[in-house]
Amino acid sequence: MATSLDQVNAERAVDNNKGKKFPSDDVELAVNLGVKVLNEGNGLQLIEKAINQSQDPAQVIGQFLTQIIAKLAEQLRGEYGIDPGIFLAKDGFLDYILNYIEKKLGYPEEFSDQIYGQVLEIIKAAAMSPPAPNDVMSQGQPPAQGMPPSGSSPVAQPQPGQMAPPQQGGM
Repeated sequence: MATSLDQVNAERAVDNNKGKKFPSDDVELAVNLGVKVLNEGNGLQLIEKAINQSQDPAQVIGQFLTQIIAKLAEQLRGEYGIDPGIFLAKDGFLDYILNYIEKKLGYPEEFSDQIYGQVLEIIKAAAMSPPAPNDVMSQGQPPAQGMPPSGSSPVAQPQPGQMAPPQQGGM
C-alpha cells in the first residue's frame, strides 16, 4: 500500500521532534492553556472518573489529551506561529501536563508513562490514516470538554441527511 506524502511528513515530524528543544516561552504558554482547559473544562474530573471507572483508563485519558493537543496545536500555530512539535518534545507540553495531572490526582508515575504511550500511538495512527473526505470525522463529534468547537458558527449547519435551512436575504 502506498503512503501519502502527508503521512510520511507527519511521521517524520514526530520522529524529528524527539530530543528537539523548543522555546520555553512557547512550552509555558501551551502548558498554561492546557492547565486552564483541565481546570475550567472539568478535565481533571473527567480524568479522575476515567481512572476510577474505565477498564483502560490510560487509553481514555490518552484520547482526551490527544484532543486537547490537537485543538491547542491548531490554535497556537494559527495565533502565534508556535511549532506543534512542542507538544511531544522532551520537556514539552505532554511531559508537563502529565506531571501536573499526576500531582493533582496523585497517581503513580508509571501511569503517566502508559498515558504518554497511548498519546503517541493515537497521534501516529492519525498520521498514518488517510484524511476524512469533506471533514466527515468532525461531524457529529462533540468537542473535548472545555474546548470550543473549531470553526463554530452561530448559523446552524445542515447535518448529513438534513436539508439546509432556507437562506434569508433581500432582493
